[in-house]
Amino acid sequence: MNYDAIILELLSRIQKLEEEVKSLREVISCASTEHTAGDNPKTTTGDIRTYIESQKLQAYSSGQTELTLKANDIHKNLQLKNRMPMVCNAMRQCMADHDVVLHDTASGHSSTLEIKYYLSGKS
Repeated sequence: MNYDAIILELLSRIQKLEEEVKSLREVISCASTEHTAGDNPKTTTGDIRTYIESQKLQAYSSGQTELTLKANDIHKNLQLKNRMPMVCNAMRQCMADHDVVLHDTASGHSSTLEIKYYLSGKS
């Protein structure tokens, strides 16, 4: 058997796998860094809902029983521009029956929209 050739082949495969792991880590790191949407015009209400749900889960995991979110804070954290109606809609869509709107305006799409989410029962 040609052990040198086998070893070289295995090293080559390991190198390829290391490169794939590195690129996957970069993708995961980009997705997990506070889910920043930036100026991306493709940001959807679903993306914002995902962010809100992750905030709720993180709060629940740290022992909180409720979480109050403001539309303006979400808008800033996701680095959005002119997406306040989308943020407000996503906030309302994430509400359960027992959650409470603490502050709203006539338009319903204000940066001052504030909702208290009760976290009991989150898994």
